[in-house]
Amino acid sequence: MRFLLILLALTAAYADTVVVDTGDRLNGEIEKLEDGKLSLQTSYAGTIRIDWEEVVEIQSDASYQVETESGLRLRGAMRLQGAYVVVGGDDPDNAPSNEAAATLVTSIVRLENDEPPGFWETMEGSVGVGYNFTRGNSDQTQASLAARGSYRHDGYTLRGDLNSIFANIDDSERQSRHALNTRFDRYLSPKSFAFAVAAFERNDRQQLDLRSRLGGGFGWKVIKERDRTFDLLGGFTLTNEQFRAEEGDFLPRKSTGEGLLGFEWRSSRFWGIELSTRITAHPNLVQTGRYRIEYDSGAQIPLIAGFNWNVSLFDRYDNRPPREELERNDYGMVSTLGFSF
Repeated sequence: MRFLLILLALTAAYADTVVVDTGDRLNGEIEKLEDGKLSLQTSYAGTIRIDWEEVVEIQSDASYQVETESGLRLRGAMRLQGAYVVVGGDDPDNAPSNEAAATLVTSIVRLENDEPPGFWETMEGSVGVGYNFTRGNSDQTQASLAARGSYRHDGYTLRGDLNSIFANIDDSERQSRHALNTRFDRYLSPKSFAFAVAAFERNDRQQLDLRSRLGGGFGWKVIKERDRTFDLLGGFTLTNEQFRAEEGDFLPRKSTGEGLLGFEWRSSRFWGIELSTRITAHPNLVQTGRYRIEYDSGAQIPLIAGFNWNVSLFDRYDNRPPREELERNDYGMVSTLGFSF
């Protein structure tokens, strides 16, 4: 009897069935559709990810939120009907009614349970660390930390990323670089959004003690698909920065206004590898002729059991640094081994 009760409890907990094009029937609990992969929580293999293009049938009594490429959001019970996904309605044998809506399977970019998820269930991200050293005529060590995360709600998205490098060479000063970027998007329509940004950067190689930026603007989603997005950004920021003088003291702290023009591209269509590129130009609105360009890109390569290998590139260009002996470009690469959550 006890075994029967346990079996019934497991059956109730995993009441969804997904049928793929090979005819296999997979039982579990549908968690979400993201980046072209349908996540199914099972009792026998944990969470498995299924290519959305291979799904031919879904059997579920749960209610879902469905989002299409155009930004249309549908809510209700869901079923596959040929080349369409039908959301809402009670009779699966009838055509979609006024209370139901049908959309092409290929146009769906996101799907999740309609029950409001908790904060940690909606939070996504990764953390990685790296370390290398050399020993010889001089000892050199370098450690790196990379982290990123995002929180998505019906009307907004909050995301951020952190990159840090710690370097130490015998008989020389320690060199470190830290950059934190955050962005809050508030959707105005399926394609447009208002955003706010906050960024903080410290760079010993450029003698930059701290640069703080706060601002905002408007964006447009040029591409919004299951496995790739392309956002155009335009706005302005208030910038405060302080550099070190040659003798180790600090130059006067300066506050100024900067424009913000750029784009952000993300893709996961190549073998599950997550690629991203962000380029922004910051013309100075006070110091005529000065401008900066920031470039960040990365690749997250999945390994096994949630672990991944991360490679990120960065470049900071300042056409008019506060000290003539400073290089205009500061660039590098960070490689870390991390874990996704």
